[in-house]
Amino acid sequence: MSETQSASSNPKKTNTIILEFGNQKKDRIRDLREGRGRLFRQVIKTISQLQEGGEVGDSVQPVIVIVKQKKSSNKGLWD
Repeated sequence: MSETQSASSNPKKTNTIILEFGNQKKDRIRDLREGRGRLFRQVIKTISQLQEGGEVGDSVQPVIVIVKQKKSSNKGLWD
């Protein structure tokens, strides 16, 4: 019973990775949500670089990606 209490009182520390990509097109943001595309490859590449450098472990869970959608120009052909 003491093993259960000690395990629950000492939670496992997790590393949170925050990646900021700035302004991106809405198609790239959609692809990232679907787990594909250029931004998703950049996330995977960054995590693997951090793992190679020993800054994070092999089982990284929390990743926060900050992306701002570019404003599209609504100008038509005649504007």
